[in-house]
Amino acid sequence: MRYKVFVDTNILLSGIFFDGNESRILDLVELDLITSEDVVDELRKVIRKKLKYLKERTFEIALTESEKSLSDIEIIPRSKYSRKIKEAGNLMTHKHDIPILAAVLYLRPDYFLTGDTHFFTDKIKNIVNVATARDFLSKFK
Repeated sequence: MRYKVFVDTNILLSGIFFDGNESRILDLVELDLITSEDVVDELRKVIRKKLKYLKERTFEIALTESEKSLSDIEIIPRSKYSRKIKEAGNLMTHKHDIPILAAVLYLRPDYFLTGDTHFFTDKIKNIVNVATARDFLSKFK
């Protein structure tokens, strides 16, 4: 069975730059990985902020690697899920993460993978299977 899996920024960041559960998830060909335009924007901002201390060439390689990793992931445009913003805002108070939840509500994936604990509320878990990378892999095996 193929799973439709929405990946949040922290899953992508860890999966692209570090070995571990997140990178294993990004390598699983049995999954249809999906993310949103807002997640990609946040990922690019975080990479620029966290890796700005690198030498210019190394920084460019890091950016290229992140873009190459995104090529295997379906990116949903903001215009598709923007109508779910209000519904997402009723489920959480973290303003910068409301668009991410809106994308999840629009897609209704089999799993929503994130490391952000504020997505693990009963309200959200009643709508979508929210899981950490570790928990997902333990179920997936």
